[in-house]
Amino acid sequence: MKIAIIGAGNVGLAIGNRLVSIGHTVSWGVTDPTSPKYADLGAKTVADAVVGAEIVFLAVPWDAAQSALQNAGDLSNKVLVDATNPIAKDFSGLVDLGQSSAGEMIAAWAPTASVIKAFNTIGSNIMENPIFDGKNASLLVAGDDPIAKSKVMDIARELDFDPIDLGPISMSRYME
Repeated sequence: MKIAIIGAGNVGLAIGNRLVSIGHTVSWGVTDPTSPKYADLGAKTVADAVVGAEIVFLAVPWDAAQSALQNAGDLSNKVLVDATNPIAKDFSGLVDLGQSSAGEMIAAWAPTASVIKAFNTIGSNIMENPIFDGKNASLLVAGDDPIAKSKVMDIARELDFDPIDLGPISMSRYME
C-alpha cells in the first residue's frame, strides 16, 4: 500500500520506517525536502508525498498541523491518521482547545478526508518495538468512518499493536 507521512521527526520516522520494513511504500512530506537532514529519506513536498497515497499520517508538531494540511493538496477519499497532540510550542502543557480536540480540529481542517485519531498515545521509541513481555502494546483509535478506522486498525496490527476502538472522533479529546 502507498502511504504518506507528513512530517519526518521522531514519530514520522518511527511509523514510516516500520511501515517500510513490512513492505509498504512510504513517502515522507516535509516543508523543505532539499534540507540535508532529509537526504537519505528521499523526502518530497507535502503535496507530492500525498499524491497517490491511500493513507496519510499527520505526524507534525501541533503548531504546524494546520499549515501542513493546507500544503497537502487534495485529501479527498484518503484516510488521514492524526498522530498529533495539541502540545504547546514551549512544551508547557496542552493547548486549551475548549470543548474540542486536536482530532476534531484536524477533521474540520481536512473535511474531505476520513480522519482517524491514532498513534498519538504511544511514544516513538515504543512504535519501533511495541511488544512487552510477549504482548502487543494497546493502540487507541477513534474516528467516524468505520471503513477508514478498520484500515488503520489493520495497519496497527501489522505493526504489532493491539488496536482498541474508542468510538467516534470526539473521543480523541480523551486520547490527547
